[in-house]
Amino acid sequence: MPLRTLGSNTAVVYNPLSTYMSFLSELSPSGRLRRMSFWLRHLTVVPLAFWLVIGAGQSPGAPADLPIVLLTIALLVSIWGRRLHDRGHSAWWLLAVFIPVIGMLGLVVECALRGSSLRGDRFGPAPGARTDYLTVQTSDKPTAAQ
Repeated sequence: MPLRTLGSNTAVVYNPLSTYMSFLSELSPSGRLRRMSFWLRHLTVVPLAFWLVIGAGQSPGAPADLPIVLLTIALLVSIWGRRLHDRGHSAWWLLAVFIPVIGMLGLVVECALRGSSLRGDRFGPAPGARTDYLTVQTSDKPTAAQ
């Protein structure tokens, strides 16, 4: 939650729209996703999504679970696509799952086991590299305090 500072007091301000927008950004396949974030999503969000799909399929019936299934598929494509971007590949590599056994094993090795690409590419800057740092220049001239 964002913090808003009012003089010496700090207040926590909850903005439901920003929470909703951050959830929608999870469904976007653009950008990069580091290996740790990939694993965290697979250990937390993906099991929850599968639990919702199974629960929706058992309760109201088959047509009611279709939106949840489509959202889960979009979430998985987003997670795996962004991880492929981080490795320097296009999300079209996800079509490798249609190659029996070898395609899925190749994707697991590429996405789940290998580290991030250390260079920036068309999918964004290198992970951990920020372009908005302030540059502090020092000079060799003595200052008045010296």
